Amino acid sequence: MIDWQDQGEHDQRRKYSRRAVKLPVRLRVGVHEIIAVTENISAGGAFLRVELPAGESEVIASIDLPQGRRLHVRAKVRWRRPQPPGVGLEFETFLVRPNESDLAEIS
Repeated sequence: MIDWQDQGEHDQRRKYSRRAVKLPVRLRVGVHEIIAVTENISAGGAFLRVELPAGESEVIASIDLPQGRRLHVRAKVRWRRPQPPGVGLEFETFLVRPNESDLAEIS
């Protein structure tokens, strides 16, 4: 049996293990597309090196995975780091691929 809980920094218990990995990400924020890079990722979310506009709390993310695969998710911004800029995302809904109705809901 695999224990997906992880003892992270500062003795925080995490529901899913995080893996440090740099993967290219395209974010849809309203009508804008923003390019980012992951610092780490888990089954429940990711931390991205990116500066998002203040007040943005939902995004559609397309994460380029190894072997030519791509992960599309609707995610909530859970926290921000000022320097270097970054955001912690919690994955909410895994999408087959983003479509206009997904994007309209976060505009």
